[in-house]
Amino acid sequence: MNGKKESMFVMSDGRNVMFTFALVSSLFLLWGFCNGMIDVMDKHFQEELELTLAQSAWVQFAHYLGYFLMAMPAGWLAVKLGYKGGIIAGLLMVAMGGFWFIEATSIAEFWAFLLGVCVIAAGLTFLETVANPYTTVLGPPRYAATRINLAQSCNGIGWILGPIAGGRFFYGTDASGVSTGAETLWIPYAGVGVVVLVLAIVLFFAPVPDIRTEDDYDTGKRGATEDVSATADRKVARMPAYLLLWFNTIVLVGVCGMILWLILDTLELGDHVVGIASRIPHPAGLSITADNSLLVVLTAVGIVVSLTLALILIPVVVRMSHHSIWSHPHFSGATLAQFFYVAAQAGIFSFIINYMVWEVPPLPAWLHQNTVASATESKHEDATAPRKGQDSLIEVRTRVDKADIQDLPSLVDRLQQKSDPVSAFVSSQLSEDTIQALAQHDTAASDYAVRFNLARDLDDIVARDTRSAKKKKPTLYDPERFAGVPLQAETKELLAQDPKGVDRCRLNRMLLADTYPGNLPFQDGILCFSNQAASFLATLGFICFLTGRFIGAVLLRKVSAHRVVGLYAMLNVLFCLLIVLKLGWLSVVCVFLSYFFMSIMFPTIFALGIFGLGERAKGASAFIVMAIMGGAMLPKVMGAVADRYDMSRSFIVPLACFVLIMLYGYGWPLLSKANSLHGLKSPEGTSTAPREEDSQLSGQQA
Repeated sequence: MNGKKESMFVMSDGRNVMFTFALVSSLFLLWGFCNGMIDVMDKHFQEELELTLAQSAWVQFAHYLGYFLMAMPAGWLAVKLGYKGGIIAGLLMVAMGGFWFIEATSIAEFWAFLLGVCVIAAGLTFLETVANPYTTVLGPPRYAATRINLAQSCNGIGWILGPIAGGRFFYGTDASGVSTGAETLWIPYAGVGVVVLVLAIVLFFAPVPDIRTEDDYDTGKRGATEDVSATADRKVARMPAYLLLWFNTIVLVGVCGMILWLILDTLELGDHVVGIASRIPHPAGLSITADNSLLVVLTAVGIVVSLTLALILIPVVVRMSHHSIWSHPHFSGATLAQFFYVAAQAGIFSFIINYMVWEVPPLPAWLHQNTVASATESKHEDATAPRKGQDSLIEVRTRVDKADIQDLPSLVDRLQQKSDPVSAFVSSQLSEDTIQALAQHDTAASDYAVRFNLARDLDDIVARDTRSAKKKKPTLYDPERFAGVPLQAETKELLAQDPKGVDRCRLNRMLLADTYPGNLPFQDGILCFSNQAASFLATLGFICFLTGRFIGAVLLRKVSAHRVVGLYAMLNVLFCLLIVLKLGWLSVVCVFLSYFFMSIMFPTIFALGIFGLGERAKGASAFIVMAIMGGAMLPKVMGAVADRYDMSRSFIVPLACFVLIMLYGYGWPLLSKANSLHGLKSPEGTSTAPREEDSQLSGQQA
């Protein structure tokens, strides 16, 4: 070795590719911005379209479905078109999805927004499939993980800006406190469309050379001349290869099953398979209905298919040679680790607004003096003028939760009997699911079904006055309706002010408490973060994430990448456990710490997975990008757990994911037969540095 210090961006022939690296890194900011907006969109749809947490997770499903569907075509086109062609194709597709949001806002249906999200994600797939592996080859291989983490730091900046834009346009209100999000949601996406068109033009004329990389594991064509002195041990470890390949197919079966579930559920075929689902062995406590019959049938089919694949894969692995990327456990393990990492990340990112609004301990009054005090002070002001406090980041907690409902049988009886004008009105506003649950309350349905659906409908009635004018529904208060209700003095005082915005929600919650004092008690004055404040806190989380990226990039120059992944995953297991235990502000701090220690995982797992695969890295990266589909599946599970229990307990889902990532990180040397990204093990077990890349810049495609 010569004594000259090795540079991160200088190729083996002396060429400096720092400018190319900077240009490609700018793309990371773009998809970080888009992802940041996605992560604050769920709560908007929960309120505007009256969705459950599990239903709102279809946003993540549509987003990551785009990655899943386009990962293989993107990998193929990256090989055919080269790095530049793949990037430009992705940018054009992102522009198309961004401009579609203009039409989607006019349509104002959930499917239209999901389509736009999916198209944008498909375009981002091209960018990630090309840009991620490209950053790893723009210099010496020992700095591959450091370079990809530096590039991903730009992604972190975009993720900081995304929630700010989302909070501004998704949760904005007018002077009367009514949400304007449904009318302005298209603006940031149309802006993205314009920006990416400009970027596509710039990149068309910019130098983005294709770089050929060395194949450390000799995964090239079978006809190629083989170097028997290659550093990699080319004997296939068949048992690890078999198990990891089977686990990957199980994940693929789950993804396909979820897509099929979406299609069949859209066609409302649940009623037609209730009989079939009833004949499938299932827990005794599970009542088969039209709502869950498809899930039961598809789960049974998935188990049968997975077991069948276990048998089919045996001869496949027996014949497998080292030329196949699937014969390298460090790669097939990376696809699984990436699947579970993105699953954990998407779940935490998607529901941070819900967590910050619902689970944070009561805030001290000094944070927002106007929230409660304004009710008294405003009688000296013009009651019709909107107060600045209405646009505050702190508000009184008015949400109706399952746990708020007391003496459920008497409340159900009043609503079913419609014994008073208020009960008659509330009954007329209940959803079909709630009406069905109420009808079955004395028979098979559990208290949970009634509490869950009833709390959701009551919460909608409370917040209805602040919903978008596009979907206005009858509001709760009417003088004749409440003529026979003995209102509390505080309620009368607030009613006299004709409040707007969040104070109107507060009034509605007090009216329900006065009407049903033994069923829906309300403690006024408990302060919480507003949706807009929670979106800004999401930005704080992404600042922690970005800080972790920069610190991680430095750390990875000193510590082996797989050890950092294992350690960070282990710490996240601890943080998620503390969140599940609901330890007040300590749990809140742990949410932000989880952002910090998730920061380096995606790019580092990526670098660990494609280590030593040479030209096959382009195709291999497509499979790792496909693993991003984990972000579509697990948030729905996390949302379902939150619907059933609460937001804090749902963190048990990412906890399980981080356990699996920890196992991959600490087990990577065994899977790769390498001590670190710095070198492969020799057959004698010692570590040898990989051959210096004899990279060539070429305008031609291989």
